[in-house]
Amino acid sequence: MVLQDNGNVDKSEGKGRAAKGTAFEHAATARRGILEAARRACGSAGDLIVRGTRTAGSAIAKCWRTVVSALNPNASSNLDAKQVFRIRRTVVFSGIAAVVLIVAVVVAVSVHANRSAQADKAGTVVSAQTSKTKQSPSAKATKKTTAGKTAAENSSVKKTPEQSDTSSSSTDETKRQVEALAASISDEESATIKAKADETAHNSGKPVTQYTYCIAGKGNVGALDGFANTVYRVLNDPRGWPRAGATFVKGDGDACNFTVVLSEAKYMQTFDSGCSAEYSCRVGDNVIINLDRWNGGIGNWMEAGGNLARYRTMVINHEVGHALGHIDNETTCAGAGKPAPLMQEQSMHLDGCTVNEWPLDDELWRS
Repeated sequence: MVLQDNGNVDKSEGKGRAAKGTAFEHAATARRGILEAARRACGSAGDLIVRGTRTAGSAIAKCWRTVVSALNPNASSNLDAKQVFRIRRTVVFSGIAAVVLIVAVVVAVSVHANRSAQADKAGTVVSAQTSKTKQSPSAKATKKTTAGKTAAENSSVKKTPEQSDTSSSSTDETKRQVEALAASISDEESATIKAKADETAHNSGKPVTQYTYCIAGKGNVGALDGFANTVYRVLNDPRGWPRAGATFVKGDGDACNFTVVLSEAKYMQTFDSGCSAEYSCRVGDNVIINLDRWNGGIGNWMEAGGNLARYRTMVINHEVGHALGHIDNETTCAGAGKPAPLMQEQSMHLDGCTVNEWPLDDELWRS
């Protein structure tokens, strides 16, 4: 029983292996058939593509030859007239369409670029305006000051004919006054000037004193005749120190109460370290007039209404006032718009007063 059962099992296993081998053969056959069918299909498709490409190429070439022939006057006679007309019309319209398209593209690009530029410019302007609104008060003040200065410069440059005429007349008048002060003095005129000074001094009610002064120069100051004539006329003017009882005569040598010196600015401090190269000075018996101030006056005083003739008169009276016992700023400005005291340092400050070259009533004294 046991041996018979084993034989049956062996037979069954042999039949199974035979069935599996047959299935494998059928599968391989089917796979080969599929691959062959695929190869044939791909070959057919390739042939179709090749034939289609060749056909399309032939059609394009034929069409191109037809167009070229239609556009060629010599060859177009071999074509139908209507066909030639249609071809030529199509080519012309196509060319026009291409040109129109190109122009449209160029215009569109230009418009876009222009709009972009305007947008950038607008953005820049807005940024600038925003920056302005964020300026500090000091920056605004600076801008306002600069604008004011520019306006003042423009107004000084762009003068009306009337302003030019007035300025010219003022310059001519100042020149005439300067020349009149410096003009030569005859003996007769000198006596007349002295007589008026004596009369004023005697009528002042003050003790009368005659002072003798000398004239000198320091450095390259040129001839002193005009300077000496101006000093004589100013000191003996009835509006000046004669109202305090003082009269003046020009002397020589050592017989002088004080010396009026015209000095180059660079030598001012040789008289005393307290003197300045910018201004005039009095040291002991020397009344020193700064040559720079003598020739040009000083800006703030001139701008406040003075001129060179008046400045020369003021500086002589002021410095000689020191020789008579007065000191700087012993009397100050009494109020805006009023004449400045003679002994106020008008070259440095007016304090609201107007320029003045003559001693005020409360300055009419001598020590």
